[in-house]
Amino acid sequence: MNEEITLDSKFNPLDTILRTSGIVGFVYVVFGGFALAGGNPIWLIHLAEIAIVFGVTFCGLLSTHQVNFLAYIPKAVLACVIKPEPNQEYCQISESGRRYAACGGGLAVMLGIINTMSNLEDPETIGQKVAAAMSGVVIAVLISQGLFVYLRHTFAEKR
Repeated sequence: MNEEITLDSKFNPLDTILRTSGIVGFVYVVFGGFALAGGNPIWLIHLAEIAIVFGVTFCGLLSTHQVNFLAYIPKAVLACVIKPEPNQEYCQISESGRRYAACGGGLAVMLGIINTMSNLEDPETIGQKVAAAMSGVVIAVLISQGLFVYLRHTFAEKR
């Protein structure tokens, strides 16, 4: 799979605008909808949960797909802007990424609840800890559905 990417043959400004608008819009409506419902989007950002979701996803993909995953990373980044050639292997990596992100979200919630339940002496922090744990699911859904499902579809499309 030694494919050269030439901007002349693959770059379509309208396609690029629509691709990036879709990705940015997906994230924006989640955070914007949360804000419209009265939430503060900064409440969704918890470094421990983000580290768990991204760490599980990255390490899972690395252990499952090894060197192919490392080759996939720049192609996936570029696929968010320029239409790639169909690639079944990259579809499989994207599907694995979707599953690992979901797994990371589940682990973030479970670990957050364990953390909360092991320190019930301070009832004022319980709500904040449970909310932090749940934010792991939000991050996991954004990654699994907003990124990996998109990439799976993009690498599966025919020109």
